[in-house]
Amino acid sequence: MVTSPVFGLGYVRVQGADLGEWRRFAEEVVGLMPVEDGEGRLFLRMDDWVARILVEADSPEASTGVSRVPGIGIGWECRSEEAWASARRAVEDAGIVTGDGTGLTPWCRDWFFFTDPSGFRCELFYGGRRDPATQYVSPRGVRFVTDDQGMGHVTLFADECAKSVDFYSKALGFQVREGKLSDDGALRAVFMSPNSREHSLALLATTDISRVGHVLLEVDDLDAVGRAMDRCLDGLAPMTVSIGRHWNDQMVSFYLRTPSGFDIEYGFGGRRVSPEDWSRGEQGGSGLTSTWGHRRMLPDGRFGPQLGR
Repeated sequence: MVTSPVFGLGYVRVQGADLGEWRRFAEEVVGLMPVEDGEGRLFLRMDDWVARILVEADSPEASTGVSRVPGIGIGWECRSEEAWASARRAVEDAGIVTGDGTGLTPWCRDWFFFTDPSGFRCELFYGGRRDPATQYVSPRGVRFVTDDQGMGHVTLFADECAKSVDFYSKALGFQVREGKLSDDGALRAVFMSPNSREHSLALLATTDISRVGHVLLEVDDLDAVGRAMDRCLDGLAPMTVSIGRHWNDQMVSFYLRTPSGFDIEYGFGGRRVSPEDWSRGEQGGSGLTSTWGHRRMLPDGRFGPQLGR
C-alpha cells in the first residue's frame, strides 16, 4: 500500500468573511473557541492547535486566478518537511503549478498552494502550530475528535471529478475507500482518505460550478450533537439536513449552514478503519447514503428526501 505524504485535513481557511458572524456562530452554535489575532483574522480552535478554521475578513487571493472556488482554502497537513517536499514534487509532476505560501507564519512552519483539477485552492503544509499551554476551552463544553484522524473531512462538489480522483489518489496517495456510479456508469462520488478516518475527502460529481459542500466537525458525545441541533431549531443557525446516520462512516450527524454559505456536518461516532486491511467498495442499490434520517430541509421547513435521492 502506498503511504501518502499527507497526514490529514489540517485546517480550513475562509476568506471574505464576516468575523462577527463567525465568532457568534463559533461560540453560540458549534462550540469552537474563537481567538482574534488583531490582523483581521479570527482563529477558531477545536483542540491544542492554534486554529483549525482560520477566518479572514479580506480575500487577497480573490483576484489572482489561483482558485475557481473563491473564499475557501483547504489545508492538508504533511507528515514532515520531507513528506511536504515530496508532495510538492508530486503535485508539480502531475502538471499542476504551485506557489510559495506567505502570510501564515504564525500558523505553520511552511506551506505552498495550488489549484486542484476541479478549481479548489489547496494549501499543503507541515509544522502546524500547537499551543497546549493556552488551554482550549469550548464555549459549549464540547470536545472534538481530531488527533491522528485530522480535523475532520471536507466534501466538495467537483466539476472535474474523475480528474480530481486521479490526482488525489495517484499524485498524493489518498486511498479510495468507496465509489458510486450512476445508472449509466458515470462517476457520481468517491470517498477517500490518507489516514484512519473513513474518509477525509469526498468528491461529488457536478455539472455545475465547483463548490464546497460541507466540512465535518466530529464530537465525542452524542448528546453534544443533539444539543447543537436544538440550538439550530431555536433559531441560532439554519439546519439544512436532519439528523441521521451514514452507512459508510457510521456518523450520526446533522447539517447546518455557516455564515459563509457552506455547511457544517456536526457528528458523533465516526468509523475508524485500518488502511492496510481496507477493501474498496462501491455504493449501489438504493443509492441512499444513510441507513436512516438525513432528510433535506425544504424552504418551507418541511422534511424533504433523504440524501442520495
